[in-house]
Amino acid sequence: MRLLTLTLCLVPTLGVAQSRFTPEEARILQKGLTVTAEEFILPAYRTQEEAAARLTSALGDYCGSDGALDEVRDGYADLFLAWQRAGLVQLGPVTEAEGPMRVQLWPDPKGFSRRAVLAAQNDEDPAMLEEGALEGRSIALVNLTALEDLVQSDLTPGSYSCDLARAIADYQDELAQGFVDEWTPGAPFRDAFDSAAEGNETYGSVDDLIREFLSGLVVSTDRIRKNKIARGLGAEPGETYPERTEAVASGLGLESIRASFSGLADLYEVPGGFFEMTPEAGGLMDHYMHGQTARSVAETLQGETRSLVEIAEADGEMAATLRRYGELLVFQEAYLKAGLAESLGLTAGFSAADGD
Repeated sequence: MRLLTLTLCLVPTLGVAQSRFTPEEARILQKGLTVTAEEFILPAYRTQEEAAARLTSALGDYCGSDGALDEVRDGYADLFLAWQRAGLVQLGPVTEAEGPMRVQLWPDPKGFSRRAVLAAQNDEDPAMLEEGALEGRSIALVNLTALEDLVQSDLTPGSYSCDLARAIADYQDELAQGFVDEWTPGAPFRDAFDSAAEGNETYGSVDDLIREFLSGLVVSTDRIRKNKIARGLGAEPGETYPERTEAVASGLGLESIRASFSGLADLYEVPGGFFEMTPEAGGLMDHYMHGQTARSVAETLQGETRSLVEIAEADGEMAATLRRYGELLVFQEAYLKAGLAESLGLTAGFSAADGD
């Protein structure tokens, strides 16, 4: 069962369901969704898979005493940031079997990933390193938070920890390859996605697909605001918690925020994509403004040289700026959850779990 069915006030429908759109409007919106899949979603997963493959290769070289730890850490950064972009679209195969948390379990306030890594290091079970052995294991061990813990430590070539890091990177590579496969034209999920306007067993109409697509984006923007920004910076000066920011060990917290805003901008601005097509069915044109705003935020953050931890510790002008950026996401959530959905006549389908 898809994770997002928990956030949708819908009963899954088999076969064709009545759409509130005319056949021409449904065709236009479906085309926009298909273009978005081809120009944003699939390329994002391909980038994620390619980064995972490079990291696996770098770990193979390093653990065999024929590579550099800096290359491993650079490879991790590429994979981590690729996921911040790909993970914006909470739709399809990634939502199955706790998929998003299998990629990145964060926030992790109880330190489950750290504990899982320590337990594995203590046991040094060789069976854990065999091909496919991590499939079905605890998400605390197989995700990017656990992998960050390993690659940012004093990883010793030839050690169990080094081999464990490589096994987790292999798992992430296979996971990302699965996403690529299912989003490739001709695959079962992609076929269902591309034919929603005609009705199928996955989507009774394009209306169902749009609700799920928008619901997932609301979840993503809410997470950026609450988890990437507010969790460490607080709502006001004096409320910062540097240790609660994202990716403390790797120092990628600010880059994570920037990658998220850049991804949102690209998603809104896909030529011929879903958002560009919505006015053809009576939808609002606010995506232009939201895309430009997200692009401006990403470009501004590009020039910041301090880490998110340092910004939180200083609790100065940039911390205040980031809090304002978080508030901008409230307007994006409102656009996705209410403004656009209502303008399209899709008023049902969201709950408190989709943000507030």
